Amino acid sequence: MQLSNRNKGRIGATLCLVTANLFSTTGLVQAQEVQNAFDEPATNGPGNIIMDGAVMYYRENNSRIQAIEPMASYTDYADNGDIFSIKLTADSLSGASPFGATPWIAPQNFLSPTSVTISGDDGSTGASGGVVVTDPVTQMKILQTTAKANELPLNPGFQDTRGAANLSYTKALASRTRVTFNLNGSIERDYQSYSGGASIAQDFNNKTTTISVGVNYQHDLSKRLYGTPTPFAVMTGVFTDGTKSENIVSATAGITQVITRNWLVQLNYSYERATGYQNNPYKVISVLDPVTGAPQRYLYEARPDKRTRNAVYIGSKLAVGSFVTNLSARYYHDSWGINSITANASEHIPIGTRGYIEPGVRYYHQSSADFFNYFLLSNAALPQFASADNRLDKFNAITASIKGGYMLNDQIELYAMADYYSQTKAGTKGLLPGNNGSLNLFAGVKAISVMTGVKYRF
Repeated sequence: MQLSNRNKGRIGATLCLVTANLFSTTGLVQAQEVQNAFDEPATNGPGNIIMDGAVMYYRENNSRIQAIEPMASYTDYADNGDIFSIKLTADSLSGASPFGATPWIAPQNFLSPTSVTISGDDGSTGASGGVVVTDPVTQMKILQTTAKANELPLNPGFQDTRGAANLSYTKALASRTRVTFNLNGSIERDYQSYSGGASIAQDFNNKTTTISVGVNYQHDLSKRLYGTPTPFAVMTGVFTDGTKSENIVSATAGITQVITRNWLVQLNYSYERATGYQNNPYKVISVLDPVTGAPQRYLYEARPDKRTRNAVYIGSKLAVGSFVTNLSARYYHDSWGINSITANASEHIPIGTRGYIEPGVRYYHQSSADFFNYFLLSNAALPQFASADNRLDKFNAITASIKGGYMLNDQIELYAMADYYSQTKAGTKGLLPGNNGSLNLFAGVKAISVMTGVKYRF
């Protein structure tokens, strides 16, 4: 499954936690793993057409976020070596996500714009249990929700859908040269993303060495209901800023080398530069009393409007008989101060002549952004930037996965996969002032995802 490589806390980005294992948190999608004869059956060659359909279900702990994602793809391998593919995806999401505010020993009230239609007087109860009122000046509808005492405040009751389309065309210019063009679009209620790119791959040394380079441009629009909040403005539920945009330019370069007839390695480097609106319009940060730790007010976050990302990826595939061992590692660094490492291992195990299973494990660690903080203090001047978004926090994560498939015949394959993802806090940063050390500020995620699908070749 391929999702946008942006993760700004919007609804569609939730699924990236599983599908990209928070590579989207640091901004760059993992470099493409080694593509070779071990990955696809021999029938995926010139003259074949592949149709694939699948459904994924995702759920976080305590049903915080739930998602259902159907997807379908069509790939045509032409006789002349050209490849055309189209993929369509739809997401349906619901649940609640952390505001970014700290918990407190008493209930807390939060305000956000809503599209709920009020019949009769203000004070109607919204679908999430909050109270809907209308601002007398702007006539904006505002949802007031209450977070329970001693619990992490959550932005409740959202429901949204996302539609995405991906087009790709690969042209064989010569027996050893291929160019690929791609277009991508993703639309949801409050966010749109469009991108396009091109890459070229050249084989050398009797096709034992492949060098590739690619570029991509992406344009994102943040279109929250009634506009976007001004950075460090006090939470009121009333916004004055309109639609915001972000532009991302990225480039990749890689080399794939056949070491032996059963062993391939790959090395990739990725660079990305983003400019424009980087804030998450749904996140706030608490301003606390420095002595008691009591919340004084809630401010919308403020992030830099520029970000550069660099990543190096190395992967290895080794076949021993019908078994294939996949190992990879990745190092990432960005201008916001986040560093991350990722290690991944899986084993492809055949079962009979038609089936397989593939258990795997992935470890991820990242440092926090330079401007990340769980809260601000009311007796200190505002910093230039600040965010309490948990995806900018320092944490560790483990993903355990199992995949499996079975060929009913030479044309039809059934497959399924399941992941369990768990975040844990790294470091000791984050204690509330006063005698409030028992309140947990870490908004860690535990999640499961399952996917089933069928692939048809003809």
